[in-house]
Amino acid sequence: MKCKDETFENMIFEENYNDYVNCIFKNVDFSKHDLSNIYFLECQFIDCDFSNAIYSKFISKGNVYINSKFIGTNMMNIHLENVSFKACSMRYSNLSESILNKVNFSDCDISESNFIALEAINKTTFDNCKLMGADFSNTKLEHLDFRTCDISNILVKIEDLRGLTVNSFQAMDLATILGIKIKD
Repeated sequence: MKCKDETFENMIFEENYNDYVNCIFKNVDFSKHDLSNIYFLECQFIDCDFSNAIYSKFISKGNVYINSKFIGTNMMNIHLENVSFKACSMRYSNLSESILNKVNFSDCDISESNFIALEAINKTTFDNCKLMGADFSNTKLEHLDFRTCDISNILVKIEDLRGLTVNSFQAMDLATILGIKIKD
């Protein structure tokens, strides 16, 4: 069943439909739900809580998430396309083995999250995000720009750094991954 052009507000999510198109969710609690078989298209999520939800093997296209929580959310093997995350808390989330196509993370805390072995990461931006301790192992970071992000203690393989754009302070942090010692 499909739900279209509806607004859901101040509630705990109930799975009544398989597809949600152009819907607005405000202050909806999705936490601990399994959303794997639900399709959201062109929806807005404002002040929603997805903490500890299962959001894996899922397709999300054209959605906007604003000031929402994804703490500990399992988004493994998800396909995100034309999606925006603005001022979201995404600590300890797992986006491993996912496809990120035209995804914008802006002012998000994505610390300690996993982006391991992403299948694709195309035209994705990280603007002013906290990526402290995030794990990007086996993910090619080519064409990404982390200059405005905090990437301290980021986990990444040396061969995956090629083509990543960082600022001079971040380059010094990444030098430790390369085994370079910087002395003045």
